[in-house]
Amino acid sequence: MSPQRAGRTLAAAAATALLLATAPTALAAESSISGKINPNKGKPGTPLRLTVNFTTEGDEGVESSTLRQVIVQLPPNAVQNAKFFPVCRAVTINAAKSFRNCPKNSQIGRGSLRADVPMTDVYNVPGTVTFFNGSRKGNRITIHVNALRPVPIYEAFDATLLRTRGRYGYKLIANIPDSLQEISPGWFAQVRRFTSTFNARIKVRGKTRGYIEAKRCPKARRVPIAGSFAFRQGSSTSALGWITCRP
Repeated sequence: MSPQRAGRTLAAAAATALLLATAPTALAAESSISGKINPNKGKPGTPLRLTVNFTTEGDEGVESSTLRQVIVQLPPNAVQNAKFFPVCRAVTINAAKSFRNCPKNSQIGRGSLRADVPMTDVYNVPGTVTFFNGSRKGNRITIHVNALRPVPIYEAFDATLLRTRGRYGYKLIANIPDSLQEISPGWFAQVRRFTSTFNARIKVRGKTRGYIEAKRCPKARRVPIAGSFAFRQGSSTSALGWITCRP
């Protein structure tokens, strides 16, 4: 190779390296999760108010930031009492387009969300979320989403709740329906913030029972909570948080 050709090759390689070094890097998917119980101290069997919050930020791209599945793993230091609460399934709510056919005391929680719909230039859209007991066996939760912009949304779907062993006690698996991912042709919703609170109580033979009740708080004074978030085009992210308690 001639000195002139070698020089041109080295110059081209240097220019390519410089372009790669200065090119903008695609944003990686990110998430966070946190939880809180109230009261944070109590004997086993105390009804609890459980709050779970998460945030998500998908990869660059419209569909890459649209949630397809959410998995939340909850600590083993509480017990779920679905058997005490009436059931309201998603099919019941969707058929009536309201909660009017849901039995009294079937609602177990509520929450809110904030979402973006970039294709319509609409951001930070508020929505409300309502939770119902989906099965007396404790293996299902009904989730209802209501939002007004940029198109009205009023839809319920069923999420799976599994009892697990080890570090976590329960796993909630929510597969987001396509109709809540692509809310109108080409309009993809991107959930940014989500909060949920479960505080349902009911009288059973004269005693107040909670949908969620306390077990023993460990000496570490905290228990783990984890979230895994999968997006429409295949990317995913996960987060770990803690719920504090007092023995």
